[in-house]
Amino acid sequence: MHYQISIADTQQHFIQLVYTISNINQDSIEVQLPAWRPGRYELQNFAKNIRCFNVLNEDKREINYRKITKDRWQIETKNVSTIHISYQYYANQPDAGACYVDENYLYINPVHCFMYADGRADEPYTIDFVLPEDYCIASQMKQNNKHQLAAPSFDYLADSPLFASNSLTCNTFKVEQSQIHIWFQGEHPFEIERLIEDTRRYTIKQIEVFGELPCSEYHFLYLMHPYPARHGVEHLDSTVIAMGQTPDQTTEEYYHDLLAISSHELFHLWNIKRIRPTEMLPYDFTKENYSTLGYVYEGVTTYYGDLMLLQSGVWSWDQYAASFTSDLKRHTSNPGRYNYSVAESSWDTWLDGYVPGVIGRKVSIYIEGMIAAVIADIYIIKNSSGKYSLSNVMQDLYQQYANHNLGYNETIYRELLEKYAGESFENYFRSFIWGKGELQNGLKEALACVGCALSEDDKGNIYLTKLTETNALQKLLFTKWTNILD
Repeated sequence: MHYQISIADTQQHFIQLVYTISNINQDSIEVQLPAWRPGRYELQNFAKNIRCFNVLNEDKREINYRKITKDRWQIETKNVSTIHISYQYYANQPDAGACYVDENYLYINPVHCFMYADGRADEPYTIDFVLPEDYCIASQMKQNNKHQLAAPSFDYLADSPLFASNSLTCNTFKVEQSQIHIWFQGEHPFEIERLIEDTRRYTIKQIEVFGELPCSEYHFLYLMHPYPARHGVEHLDSTVIAMGQTPDQTTEEYYHDLLAISSHELFHLWNIKRIRPTEMLPYDFTKENYSTLGYVYEGVTTYYGDLMLLQSGVWSWDQYAASFTSDLKRHTSNPGRYNYSVAESSWDTWLDGYVPGVIGRKVSIYIEGMIAAVIADIYIIKNSSGKYSLSNVMQDLYQQYANHNLGYNETIYRELLEKYAGESFENYFRSFIWGKGELQNGLKEALACVGCALSEDDKGNIYLTKLTETNALQKLLFTKWTNILD
């Protein structure tokens, strides 16, 4: 499988793609463009961005094709051994999960605009770029030469975003036996040495959770904007994070905002990129991949993204509490918590999960899932007197399931929670995962175990605080939870 990529029009933001399929020995083949991308669990119908679709044989003659679904084409290949599918893709969405091209840089998420031949998705791909000589490329894919990349399969290709420009900067450092690359496209105000050290610290803490870093190289691909932006998307061995400072942010606040989203996306390296629900192993790019487990793959990740900054010492308790309070505000301001469970909301991300939707209809798998994870973690810490935590559950999911190419389901997750807590989680799932309106009470009860509380100011805003008087057990459990000596 081979692709050639060039820039068709920087003003109108079009990329030119030519997909070459060789060794054809059948009368017709079908090619598929994905309908969604991992990390955003809704149909996005990328085919709407394609124009100038055309198919030629090895003699450069047009051959017949027809569209059989919104993003699938059937091509007549009788007596044809090689075809060239050419088309242009509209790339004018510079967030962390899409594609963009202008006179300054090229940014591609291949899952948007690359195709695979039915039955041949496991074949290797090479990608040649027709670019200015001074452009370099940043990607997790293998780089055969300056302007050629390679991927072992379509799944890997689809999950391999890339930047190309003459203004990319890169800093590399080592954690254990792995190379960590920090790429920047665009200007930023950060001190690189400080960013490297903080990234190293929370990366090491995350490795402690799972026992290993599952890749030899990991790439932080930062797309910096001169306008407010905040968006991150996880990939197999990399992440794209689009950031731009808001007018009310200090540089220090902006820096810690970058750390928060970066820690979140790194945790996804294990949780969802390796640890996956059975419904998503493997991904089916043609249709919805329904799952009720968003409270694990997004909720637990949201929880650990901040917790790893706290436990590694990158964040202080006050910084962690401020971020926690911000999430609480999103929880308490959403009346949907009384009408729809977090499990049901996970299923319905494929329906309306990323838009406001009907007022009070649903909840966020990120926020409510995070609160549910806090409760589970503290329950395990309390019941095991600090011997175990939710980290043991995540490590088992990784080592016993992901490392054996096995998915998990709610029963497996529940059994692991009960294994380390030493008690039934029946009420937890009934009240907090499938129930409605009970998370806040469960959170209050859990926080009290570690000497914390939800307080309310004179405006009715709820915030996380430490109790001024705590007993020896609360102090011990607080330390086990936060890694802070109390």
